[in-house]
This record gives sequence, structure tokens and C-alpha cells, in this order.
Amino acid sequence: MSELIDRLEIEVKKKGLTFNRIERELGLGNGTIKRWNDQSPRLDKLTAVARFVGASLDYLVFGELQTESTPSGELDLARVKEEQGLLCDGSPLSSLETDLVAMFRLLPEEEREDVFDIVHLKYKRHLGKKAGSIYWTYFDGSADEESGPAEGREAHDGTA
Repeated sequence: MSELIDRLEIEVKKKGLTFNRIERELGLGNGTIKRWNDQSPRLDKLTAVARFVGASLDYLVFGELQTESTPSGELDLARVKEEQGLLCDGSPLSSLETDLVAMFRLLPEEEREDVFDIVHLKYKRHLGKKAGSIYWTYFDGSADEESGPAEGREAHDGTA
């Protein structure tokens, strides 16, 4: 673990900080970071320190970036999909499904919640589409999608 501390010291000095200041700012106990020489740090604490000094966990732990990135610094979506080998209910996901899952995983947590809420809303509407949407009075999924509400009702229910 001393290599971790060595790399962390380099980053701390670049920023003009001290371990004491970081511990104080992050609410860590005095001497917490130095104890990482002898004991493994908790991931949440190491992550907080890495963010505070602007260093990646890959660099602090391994000394180099382990995660391949595109030139823009974002993860390579195709590589993530290939590595995942995604299945749902025992069946491989389609290319579209895999893209959606891979993109979802790359979103920040706060954005994931928004995406989930939208998909959940769409799913609920799908389950109750005939009862919950006027759209289904116009279209029934057949080839005859030209009729309006009255024509569609007469054709389906026999009423006007």
C-alpha cells in the first residue's frame, strides 16, 4: 500500500494540499490516510480522497490507467458491450438492447434514475394502453390506421 500513499502524496503536493487538510475537509479521522500504508483503505474513503485531489482510482491504486478510454475521455461503448456478454432471461440481448444497457451503465447515478423513471412510465402505459390512452381509439395496430375515433369505434365495438 505504500505505493498508493506515494502516488497520493504526489497528487496532494501538485495541488498544494496536505493529508491533514484533506482529512479535515472530508471528515476523516486524523492520520487516516497515513494508516493506508499498513491497512487497506475503505473504498468510499479512497474514492472521496481521489475525487478531492482530482486523481483516478486506477492511477492511485495501480499507478496507471486500467480503463481504456476514447480520445474524448469517455469509455468506449463498443468495448463495454463486448466485455459484458449481456443476457436477459437466458437469451442474448439484441444489439439495440445491448446499446441501451451499456449507455445506461455509463450514465451518472442521477441520470440513471431519470432514465429508469421514463422507461417505467412507458412500460406502465404499454400494460394499460387500451384503457389508459386515447391513442388506441384511433389505432388498433391493424393496417387500417386511417380511421378516426368514430370510425374506429364502429368498426371495433359496433357503436357510434
